[in-house]
Amino acid sequence: GTLTVEEVYRDRDQFAALVREVAAPDVGRMGIEILSFTIKDVYDNVQYLASLGKSQTAMVKRDADAGVAEANRDAGIREAECQKAAMDVKYSTDTKIEDNSRMFKLQKANFDQEINTAKAEAQLAYELQAAKIRQKIRNEEIQIDVVERRKQIEV
Repeated sequence: GTLTVEEVYRDRDQFAALVREVAAPDVGRMGIEILSFTIKDVYDNVQYLASLGKSQTAMVKRDADAGVAEANRDAGIREAECQKAAMDVKYSTDTKIEDNSRMFKLQKANFDQEINTAKAEAQLAYELQAAKIRQKIRNEEIQIDVVERRKQIEV
């Protein structure tokens, strides 16, 4: 009678020790010694012990459901954080790609301008040189004409 029903139900080893302690002197007076015994089951007719188990099961289930919900929430938060980090990296990378593309196009435009300028200068230099050569040829032709006229005058 020193244990509550809940204690008997939960701690059967303590219950067995108390039964041995209380029963040993009584059976000892009868010349019987308790060497060992086993408590097979603890039950009641009004289902009180079964109800205790149900409430404990319900509490464990409730705690497990809460744990699952928290884990799902934490996983969702972590997933959202990872997605945000991935998007940040993607946007940063896209920005760098666009910046590098713009720089490439600007440099290419500068190089194209330099090339076109050099081509134009080369074309003008060619035309100038061609004009100088034509001028020399024309001067030589005039000199030839002068020499031919002198020869004709002498004859």
